[in-house]
Amino acid sequence: MTTRLNPSEVLAQRNVDPAVVPADAASGPHSSGRHRGPSVITQLTSAGRALVEGLRSDPDQRIVAVLAVLVASLGLAPIALAPSEVVIYSGVATGTPMLYTYTIAIVAAVVVIGLQTRRQLARAFFPWVPFLGWMLLFAVLAWDSSLRTVSGLVHFSLVTIVFAIGATAERADRRNSFLLWAFAAVAWLQLFAIMMAVIGFPLRRIAGQQALDVLGRATGLTSHPGELAKLLFFCGMCALTLPQKTVRQRWVAWTTLGAVFLGVSLTQSRSVLAAVVSMILILVVLEFVTGRWQKKYFVVLGITGLLGLVSVPWLIERFTADPEGGDRGHLLQVAFDVIREHPWAGVGPNSYVAIAGASDPLTASGVPVHNVLLLSAAELGIIGALLLWLPFAMAATTAIHSVFRVRTAELAPRVLVSALPGLVLIGMTGWGLMQGPYFLMFALIAGYFYARSRYARVASGYGRD
Repeated sequence: MTTRLNPSEVLAQRNVDPAVVPADAASGPHSSGRHRGPSVITQLTSAGRALVEGLRSDPDQRIVAVLAVLVASLGLAPIALAPSEVVIYSGVATGTPMLYTYTIAIVAAVVVIGLQTRRQLARAFFPWVPFLGWMLLFAVLAWDSSLRTVSGLVHFSLVTIVFAIGATAERADRRNSFLLWAFAAVAWLQLFAIMMAVIGFPLRRIAGQQALDVLGRATGLTSHPGELAKLLFFCGMCALTLPQKTVRQRWVAWTTLGAVFLGVSLTQSRSVLAAVVSMILILVVLEFVTGRWQKKYFVVLGITGLLGLVSVPWLIERFTADPEGGDRGHLLQVAFDVIREHPWAGVGPNSYVAIAGASDPLTASGVPVHNVLLLSAAELGIIGALLLWLPFAMAATTAIHSVFRVRTAELAPRVLVSALPGLVLIGMTGWGLMQGPYFLMFALIAGYFYARSRYARVASGYGRD
């Protein structure tokens, strides 16, 4: 006959006091008691240790980490560190060379990437060699050595470096697409800043005459609605390229696209609104033509239509107040005159407002020509401008080849092709695309999408990566 003992009798036979026995030992493996998981602090500590270990052991994670810091410094906190007081100058760069948060991030990215993939980083500079040679030649022979010109030379040099960073880092980021997720996060944080301003708690205040000029328009963490609109356009490109393998990823991509649309509408930027709508419509057409149409694109079209309806009131108001785009015709004529007088060397990097403003009061007030091709030709000379835009043209033609010749399944080339008309529109109707951190962001994304388009072409048997 088998005798079963209860837990207290078992403990008594083992000379163990039941009072000091852990509850889980007394209750057994099938206990209904509650088990406490690790605390939040413990989980964060473990995650931090895993991150540090990953950064120590995996070179790709180090590259991705500096890439994330670079995106954050460009898209959220392009803060001047030194000197703190400078004369306001309306050029592609500041009137004197300045140290920014993104300058440090660029240096860190070059060091980290260079230590891991030195040859690939050097190869990424090849499209820029003619332009760098042109700048060096005329910096020695023609352009003045003022602080204004030096600031412009530094600015254009950083553009070449950031393009190379994007092109090189894409290989390390190919699996996780962290740059795309980082720009998606930037879009949400900018929208948060917009909403805080709406309820009366702006995270960044704009003072002086400019505050009156942008009254009623969203600026987020930037200093002008046009700047925010361009930043959100780049975020929209990245949102469309986000991985959408799971339901959660699709919802993140769609809601981020909605956040971009809402932010662009609140900036009341006509050119960027048209650029965003054209990008979406062209992408949908490409997906339909190439046989990749999916039901999810009805959602995208619905969001685009809603954006148009929400934007109708301010579009009517802005076109009624300024049907011809202000003094753009006059500014174009000024630029043509400058190019005619300085066709080879131009007036020097970052010197258009100073030189052209000597004979034109409107330009002197800080209003350069609203056309990046003319502005670059006036500052760098006609050939210099062509060399400046050559790497961007290479990125565009590579994407076009991947989409129409290779017919790749990779999404990035199709998004870049879809964005081209919008980018041209933004560049032909404004000059901010060449200014400060926004030109750097454009170069970073162009280099990244260029490398991904090249990879898509190589994966299909065309050339080498």
